[in-house]
Order: sequence, then structure tokens, then C-alpha cells
Amino acid sequence: MKRLWLGVALLWGACGDDDGAARDAGRVDAATADRDAAIDGAVPDGSTDDGGSVDASVDAAVDAAASDAGSDAGWPALPTPLGPLPAPTSALLDRFQTSQTCATCHQWSGAGSLEDASGRDVSQYTLWRSSVMALSARDPYFLAALSHEIEEHPEATDAIEATCTRCHAPAANEGLRASGSHPGLVSLTTGVDSAANTARDGVTCTVCHQIEPTNLGTEASFSGGWVIGAGDVAYGPHAAPFEMNMVNATGYRPALGTHVTESETCATCHTLFTRAIDSTGTPSGPSFPEQVPYLEWLASDYAVGGSREASCQSCHVPTTDVDGRAISTPISSRPNRLAARSPYGRHVFTGANGYLLELFAANESWANTEVPAVELLASAAASDAMLGRAASLAATTRRDGDRVVVEVDVTNESGHKLPTGYPSRRVFLRVEALDAAGAVVWASGRTNARGYLVDEGGRAIDGAYVVLPHRDVIERQDQAQVYEAMMEDASGAPTRVLLNAVAYAKDTRLLPRGWRADHPDADAMRPVGVEGDATFRPGSDRVTYRIPSAGVASVRVSLLYQSMPPTTIDGLRDHPTPATSRFVAITDATPPVPRSLATLTRAVD
Repeated sequence: MKRLWLGVALLWGACGDDDGAARDAGRVDAATADRDAAIDGAVPDGSTDDGGSVDASVDAAVDAAASDAGSDAGWPALPTPLGPLPAPTSALLDRFQTSQTCATCHQWSGAGSLEDASGRDVSQYTLWRSSVMALSARDPYFLAALSHEIEEHPEATDAIEATCTRCHAPAANEGLRASGSHPGLVSLTTGVDSAANTARDGVTCTVCHQIEPTNLGTEASFSGGWVIGAGDVAYGPHAAPFEMNMVNATGYRPALGTHVTESETCATCHTLFTRAIDSTGTPSGPSFPEQVPYLEWLASDYAVGGSREASCQSCHVPTTDVDGRAISTPISSRPNRLAARSPYGRHVFTGANGYLLELFAANESWANTEVPAVELLASAAASDAMLGRAASLAATTRRDGDRVVVEVDVTNESGHKLPTGYPSRRVFLRVEALDAAGAVVWASGRTNARGYLVDEGGRAIDGAYVVLPHRDVIERQDQAQVYEAMMEDASGAPTRVLLNAVAYAKDTRLLPRGWRADHPDADAMRPVGVEGDATFRPGSDRVTYRIPSAGVASVRVSLLYQSMPPTTIDGLRDHPTPATSRFVAITDATPPVPRSLATLTRAVD
């Protein structure tokens, strides 16, 4: 299927750095030479693994990050970090109102509505406000990436801002569109007018519930191609909703729109194609699938009619409570005589970015979300719980001469690639051989306190521009199986700059079950770099480990995940900006320690 260049929107992710082929090649060499220094960068080696950062530790890390990252790791010195973002403020812009208006009736009031059978708050506003959707325009990663793309391609500043905010600040993007304007980086980070306040409300209520079903599921809807009409209709999944209160309070008329429960609505921002741009800011590269979770789902057993049928909303806006029971409740707290309705979606929008939510909780004085830390941390915990359902492990062990042979099977239990989304995330295997006392005597996939993959001597085996090969057999401790995607530019050099990307140098992310190589959209999501591995199949992969057997009594296998590996963070360090400086300082203070998807232990007889 031919793809149109509809924008360079970034969603949940970030970009890295690149200054052309020569610079990339130099950075690859530098990464190999300097990666130990990079590991020792801005945060002391004694940093804890539990992510227990507070604002004070970030402030203390800023100067160290600016000096150490430049002098020790070979990166440019970081400038003064971006200051605190303006606090949320109610605003009106064109057809959009900020979430505070919706909260009047869609936040729990203790009156018996908007709660599950156990009396827990399941109100739309309360659950949404601690999600990455709500925080998409305050996301320090997004702001750092946006600023870095602009710094790398200043000639395309307007296009970058307009298209990135299409999905990260959609209400303001659409609200300003008629005037030929759009939200910009300065407005997002310092503006206090209605447009800026609307922009910082992220993927807000009055965007998703005003999307028309007109073009959903078509190519025209991708890359932020959603359409909002002029009638101020608020769509929901229920027929004949009570209108008067909403019309009187907001001007919106509630109407039945079952498309809000269908994956095609999510696909508008979660199917993104971009094109590399040249020195004049003109799109010149081929269509590049920045992220295509919807197409991955469409080509799997989870699509409509598949053996595991489940929509995006089935997992990310579930109609069951935390105990698995169907929710039936009035959908508004006003008037108090409304009848219970079902299905009722919990607006949790849980994904796989608990780390980012923890960063928000630890840096409230900067992020200014006004969301209680307890809610952000609860959402982070829910993200980790979802990760625990995303994959499963199996393993067998046997002795073969002077080796222990371990065969590890990884199964993708999600409805898309694992990991999916922006190509900054990675999943990897850690296999540890233990002696009779439980001490580690051999390990592949170990990490240090800052999240880098390291060998037995603590030396990093990864880096901002290091493309780790997919492996079918692992025999050494400086080898690791990493499921990830890495972009490359027109010269074939690895790049972390989206607008330089023309293809994937590597895409070994686990395919969903039922994925079909003959699907019409398969070219947008084919694996890259797994050639010759007959055990890499739709939904699973098998990796064989051959470990020296001396002293080995058991083997522990873990499947781990990082939404923002340190190598991705390092990709933002060149061409530093105040926003990248702030993000580096935040992550230096709370390093991206891997999260667990699954673990098991097997004895070796």
C-alpha cells in the first residue's frame, strides 16, 4: 500500500541525534571508545536501581550532567535546563475545552456514580489525568526530542512543530489550524494564553470524543489524519444519553458513536509514517514507518475476526474493574438520578511507560501536572502489571560435555510487536547461571546501575549508535539478545534522528501471534536482521545459550524492558538544548532501570 507523507508526528517517543553519514560513522566509533566514560557520566556509580528520585536530586544533578556529559563522555556541555512548565489552567479554544470542564461531571463525587462494584473511583477524568495521554504535551522526553529535531533541522521548524503537536497537543493544533498557525515549542514550555493551556492539556477529552467516524481505518486517517466536525458533538458508546446537563454546561451534545470503542480511532495517531528531509527542509526520503501498532494488530490473531480478537481499547480502556468484573455505573455524577450503563471503559490508557510516569511523580515542581504523586505512581504500577501480561517464558536445561545448554522460548502475549511504538524501546533477555549458593557465576544481558548492558567486567556492550545483532545462539557474556528497532539514514549509518531515517537497520521486535508475512501492510512491519533464524516466528523466538558448566547448579531467566534505555537518552546529548538538558538531568537522577516482564528459574541436573 502506498503511504503518503502526512507529517512527522512523534508519539510517546523521542528522537536522537545525527549530523549526516560522516558524523554518524564517527559517533559509532566514539561510542565504542567512550561508552565506559558515558556510563560514568553525570550520576555517580552508586545510583540506586529503584528510581527513588526527588526534585532535589534532579536539581543537584543538573550541573554535574552539564559538565560530566561534556567532558567525560565526549558530548557537548549541556545548557541551563528548561524551567518549570506553567500549571494547568482552564481554557477554551475553538471547538475545544480543557479537561477541567469535563471534570465537573466526570469526576467521582462520592455520590455512588462513577465507581465500580467495590466503590472504587473509576471516573473518566481521575483515571485519565495520570495517564501518558493526558501528559503527552508535558512529557520531558517529547519536549527534548522536539527541541532536538528542531535543532538538527532548523529549516523545517514550522513543519516539525505543526506535525508533532498534531498528536501530542491535538486540541491546540486543530484549534489553531484555521488561522494557519500551530502550537510551538516556546508556547508549549512557557506560553500562558488559551492556545498554550489547551496544548498542554495533551490528548484531552474533547479531542477523542469529537473525532468523526468519516475516514477511520483508511490511509487518510493515519499520521494524525483524524477529522473533527463543526457540530460540537461529543461521541460515546451509549445510545440516547441524557443531553440537557452536557448541553447546558458545555455546549456539546452527547451522541452515540461506537467508533470510540474501535481500534481505528486509536490508529489515527498510532500509525505514523514520516519521510527524511533534506537540507532545505523538503521531504526527500521514502515513506518510513515510525510506528505502526495498529497495522501490527491488523495483521495478527487479535484483529477483528481473529482467534484472539481484542481491540486496542479492550486492553488499554478496559470495561472491567481491577478484579475482572464488568463495570456498570452512571457515566456522569450529574444529575444524580442517572441510570447505570454498561459497557463502561476505565480511562486508564495503561501502556508500557511506567518509567515516564515515575519521572513525572519525582519531578512535580518542574512538570507542574498538579496530579497527585500517588495517582502517578499507581498508574506506573498498573503499567508494570500490564508488562507482566505482555510476554511469557519457557526454558529447558541440559548438560552437554563442559557446557550447560539452555533453550529459552519467549512468547509475545500482546496484540502487536513487543516492544511496539516509537523505536526507542527495547526488550532483552537476561540469563544467569547460578552456583549451589545462588551466586551468579555467568550472565548474559546484565545491566549496571544506569541501565546499560554490560559484560562480566562491567564494560558496556551497547551505545547510542551500536546496533547489537540478533542472536540465535549465545556463548559469551558480552553477547545479549535484544529485541529492538534501530533506524538508519540514507548512507546506511545508524541514526536516532527521525527526520534522517529512511529504513530500519534492525527490527527484531517480537511479532504478534498470527502475524502474516503476506498481509497487505506487511512491508511496513517486516522484521529486519533475523534472517537465518528459523526459530524467530510470529509470536515467539527461541534462543540457545551454551554456558560453561563448572559450578552451575541452576539457571535464572528474565525478560526485561526499558522504554527509554540510556543509549536512547545519550542520543539526545549532541546539539543540546534546554529541553534535552532538563531531560538528561531528570533521567540521570532516576536512571532507566529495566522492568521485568517475566522470570523463571530452572535447575540443572
